[in-house]
Amino acid sequence: MPTIKPLDYTPKQISISLLGRAIAHPCRVKMIELLIKYPKLTNKDLAEILHLSKSAIHTHLIKLWDAGLINVSYSPHSLCVEITQEQILNYRKLEAIFNFEQRKTYHLSLLQ
Repeated sequence: MPTIKPLDYTPKQISISLLGRAIAHPCRVKMIELLIKYPKLTNKDLAEILHLSKSAIHTHLIKLWDAGLINVSYSPHSLCVEITQEQILNYRKLEAIFNFEQRKTYHLSLLQ
């Protein structure tokens, strides 16, 4: 088996990579938009709204949390998920970079 050589990634490179991975799935983008509208939700709320299993929601939340786009706290029977104003501003900056409103073409595979 080939060995994996460690690379020297800067904190900036890692941060950009985590942000890209966090918004790479439409479900995670929708989760952020729901949290902007309703700043405090639980994983159960998100599972019900998005019609996904709690384990799928958990996987998506971890990616968003790793990127610093949401805060997650544990309660006895659920995860409490919230988004701060600073995190909302960071997400809005990402939206501006991709300029979603002006995009006219989409890949057909995403629309199916």
